[in-house]
Amino acid sequence: MSKLERGIHRWPNPVYRSAFRAVLGVESDAELGFYCPRAIGEEDDVHRRSFLGLGTAVASGVVLSGSVSEFLARAESPTPVPQWVGRPEVAHVTQSAATFSEWEHLYGGGLSREAVGGQLRWAAGLLEARCRTSVVRRELHAAVGNLAEVAGWMSYDAGAHDSADRYFRFGLYCAERAEDQSLRATILSDMARQAVSLRREDAIELAELAQVRDDRLTARERSMLHVVRARALAREGRIGECLAAIERADEHFAHSVTETPPWMEYYDAAEMRGDSGHALFDLVHHGYDPHPAIHRLDFAVHHHTPKYARSKTLSLIKSITLQINDDPGVAAHRGLEALTQAQDLRSQRVRNYLRDLYAATKPHARYGDVTDLRHQIAKTLQR
Repeated sequence: MSKLERGIHRWPNPVYRSAFRAVLGVESDAELGFYCPRAIGEEDDVHRRSFLGLGTAVASGVVLSGSVSEFLARAESPTPVPQWVGRPEVAHVTQSAATFSEWEHLYGGGLSREAVGGQLRWAAGLLEARCRTSVVRRELHAAVGNLAEVAGWMSYDAGAHDSADRYFRFGLYCAERAEDQSLRATILSDMARQAVSLRREDAIELAELAQVRDDRLTARERSMLHVVRARALAREGRIGECLAAIERADEHFAHSVTETPPWMEYYDAAEMRGDSGHALFDLVHHGYDPHPAIHRLDFAVHHHTPKYARSKTLSLIKSITLQINDDPGVAAHRGLEALTQAQDLRSQRVRNYLRDLYAATKPHARYGDVTDLRHQIAKTLQR
């Protein structure tokens, strides 16, 4: 008995344990504080052997079955959606959109497109939860719509146009539910840009639909919408209307203020000049003077901040494509600079622009610098 009291014996025989349970009125030996040291030691030994075996398997790669992506896919489990949604959840979605947008501008849409799609699916689940107030409900729809717009633009930039179209349409639905005219106009302008890129006939219609009730928008937003319409008009060769739209864009931007919705922060002076330069670039194919386009594109190249690396690279490639006819040597030197920048980007648009530049250099292939540039472009595209 004294050994039990002193803790020397922690596992008396069954008769003693039964007697203690009866006298003390408990149902289990654990409640008495008794345990079997040998059983615990055996259990620890089992866990130890299992852990060591797992470590060996992981080290040797035997633990993986199938491809790495399939193995990781089986590790996925859905993140639960709260029953009630308040402003903390809205802030979470808003921050997610801002983060993905930052990555997209810096690295292109191909790097994190699938990640933003997963985040959007979770955020969309919040729309089925209860909201604290009707105001929070509208804010939630606006935040999710903003995230959908980012997902759509990343897919567009990566060349995944079907995904982009689906995301844009979902974002437009959210903007309508949020009664957010600004977000609605932005998404429609994205859809117009995509239509211009794909040479679809509805590009002008989408651009003009985005301008409906633009009196509710800021001057900077109106400037952006005029530029998008100018790009749609340029593809149709409507030179006079395109130039008028660019002039209106310049006027509105001159009266813009710093306050802007989060999804419009990218549209600064460099973006406006570069965007309108892209419109003028398309006019060159219809006989328009290339120098105004080069001037605007070069302004964008020199004034884009480092966090807009993709936009800078796109404007640089477009400028070089026009400059190659005037000064092949200088253009070839700038082309190598563009290739250096393009190596850090995952953007199908950048690849498409490089293909256009490669085609534009063909008439000047006899120049040594241009020959080197063509070789480097071909290597980059192969990678």
